[in-house]
Parts: sequence; C-alpha cells; structure tokens
Amino acid sequence: MAQQSAAQGEMDIFSEAPPEPKRGLRFFLWLLVILFLLVWSFQGAKIRPGELVEGIPQIFATVGRMLPPDFSKITDAKSYFFPEGISLTQLLSPLPLPEEQQRIKRRWWDNTFPQTIVGATIETIQMALAGTFLALLVAFPVGFLAARNTTPHPWVYSGVRSVLNFLRTIPDLALGLLFVAAVGLGAFAGTLALFIHTTTVLGKLLSEAVENIDEGVVEAIRATGAGYTQILAFAVLPQILPDLISFTLYRLETNIRSASVLGLIGAGGIGYLMNTSFRTFQYQEAAAIVLVLVVLVVLVDYASSRLREWVV
Repeated sequence: MAQQSAAQGEMDIFSEAPPEPKRGLRFFLWLLVILFLLVWSFQGAKIRPGELVEGIPQIFATVGRMLPPDFSKITDAKSYFFPEGISLTQLLSPLPLPEEQQRIKRRWWDNTFPQTIVGATIETIQMALAGTFLALLVAFPVGFLAARNTTPHPWVYSGVRSVLNFLRTIPDLALGLLFVAAVGLGAFAGTLALFIHTTTVLGKLLSEAVENIDEGVVEAIRATGAGYTQILAFAVLPQILPDLISFTLYRLETNIRSASVLGLIGAGGIGYLMNTSFRTFQYQEAAAIVLVLVVLVVLVDYASSRLREWVV
C-alpha cells in the first residue's frame, strides 16, 4: 500500500507539472533570423580561421622581436634629460628656488618629464583619477534626475536621459580629438574626454540603481514628513551607496586603460610613447611600456578590489 501511495503521489506530481511550451512557427522563424544574423556578422567581420593559422608564425616573430623588453628608458638616468644648473635634490624638492632655476624646474616637470615612461605612466594615473573624480561630482546629482522615481518632473527625466544617451554614443577617442582641437595636445584634453564619457556612463548606471531601490523605505521616510532632499539622503543614498562605490572604482580601472589609448591621439598618457615605439620599430622598448601598463592595471585592479571590500 505504501508503495502504491508513493507511486500515486509521483503520478500526481507529474500530472500537475505544466505542459511543455509549444514551439510554433514563430519560434523557428526567430531562430532562422538569429542564425542569419550570426552568419552575416561572421561574413562582415571577415572571419577566416585559415588566415589566422597561417599568420601564427608572424605573431611569434613579432613577439620574438619584442624580447627581451628594454627597460633602459626607465633605469637610465640619461633618459630623463635632467637640466643643467639645478641639482636633482632641487629638482625633486618642493622648496622655492630662484626665479631662473624655478623656470627650469617648471619646464622640466611640464614638458620633459611627461615624455619619459615613468612620467607618462604617472600622467596616465593622474588623468584617470581627475577624470573619474570630476565625473562623479556631476554624475551623482544627474543620476537622481535621470531616475523615474526621484526626478522632480517627467520633462527633467526625459531631457537628462536624452542628453546622457546622446553623449554616451560619442566614443572617448572622438571626444579626445575634439578637446585636442580645443585646448591642444596634452593631458588636459585627455582628462576632459574621460570626464565627459565617464559622466554619461556613471549617470546611467546610478539612475538604474536608483530605480531598483526598495520603495518601501522611501514611503516610510516620506510618511514622517521628510522633504525631497531628506528622502534622497536617508532613503535612497544608503541603498545605492555600495553600487555607487563599485561603479566608481570600476570606471577608475577602465579609465586607466582609456587614458593609455587616448595617448595615441596626443591626449596625454603613456599611449603616445607606446605608439611612437611601435611606429619606429622599437619593439623591445614597446614591450617594456606594455609591461608597465599591465602592471599598472593589475595594481589598480588589486587596490580597487581591496578598497571595495573595505568600504562596502
């Protein structure tokens, strides 16, 4: 009897299971469309595995020309072109100097040092930090304006969303070219490009985080008679704070890589030196720059992950 009851129970379970979905003609039509798009994409992308296999020896040949990496531009003091008439201590010290020496010092820090690998690496970090910080200052209030549940008016929501969507479609390289034309070559143009692009991305991510908050907390705070600013401070901000920190740190990591790419168009950073080394066939020097960039990205990723664990 027990076995019959168990068997009957299993039959009842299977009988209550929902029927399998019917895959009609529409399903197979969509499947054909997806397959067609994939084939079309592979054809347009010129996917030719045979050419890749034939080109593998050239890859190894190029890597062979890059080995061993040449770190002399980092370790050799002559590569830094230290100016005459001023000591190394005076050059590195923040203490005031006579006018002539101060002019020499400023010219070295502004023009000569950024053209070295160490200087360009530091400049890349500075661009990423400055661009991310400025973007956070703007994206933080914009995120509330671009969220349906915190925007003061639907027109504000639509307008801010439209601006964010439009600016986000412009690649950071294109922004870099625009700012290079406006302010000239250098880190300032790259920082402005990172600032605009990061603002649009952070603004969208933060607005989506705001729209996903628990509305019950908002209603509880509103029931106490709290105003708009108090609701944002005590109901919305505590819920999005982990996402805010995580998104900002992620964009900082991304901006390190983006800053190096912006250097290819003369917008500051280590990318300019890397591009110059490859174009002049200094492959060993280029390999050293690539390794410096890899180490920099790994260190930033490690530091941001530890900071995220500590804060969040």
